[in-house]
Amino acid sequence: MEVEQNLEKGRLKMIEGSDHRPVSSLAVQIVASRKKKALILDGSQTVNPYFIVRECKREGLDEKEILRKIMMARAFTAYQYEDLVEKAENKLRDTGVIFLGAVALSPLFEDEEMSQEEGRWLRSRLVKRIKNLVDEEELYGVIVDLEVEVFQKRSRERKDLLKKEFEGKKYMNNSSVSLFG
Repeated sequence: MEVEQNLEKGRLKMIEGSDHRPVSSLAVQIVASRKKKALILDGSQTVNPYFIVRECKREGLDEKEILRKIMMARAFTAYQYEDLVEKAENKLRDTGVIFLGAVALSPLFEDEEMSQEEGRWLRSRLVKRIKNLVDEEELYGVIVDLEVEVFQKRSRERKDLLKKEFEGKKYMNNSSVSLFG
């Protein structure tokens, strides 16, 4: 299996889409190759154990053994998703999990009961928490979401802002202009 070629331990990979299959397939591959557990957080209510069984059969794996090592948690609201991540942060060390997959963040954060600004802020904070969790625990991590470019664009914007800020300070420090005459 070519998991190591597709994913880096300790780095979060983001895939654009709404389909659970990339997360489910990678969970099967990593559980089979590493003999450790996987956690899938599902905001789309689409993660399907029958798909996982089919993946196991296709790869010639013992589906019962693999299914015992894949934990799934579903969220129906943005706040439930946030709660699932918080529980993962608190208990992941004790569970032997090596893979964290998250499916469909965006739809839950675009609820009519939540302002667009609040939804963006919560989603951004949640992605950061997942990223930190993957990094700190040295996990294989994947998020599948419809709005990956939003996160990538914000990251680029932050880098550009920091670069401009740095260049501005450099310019001011090298300047010979006196403000006091």
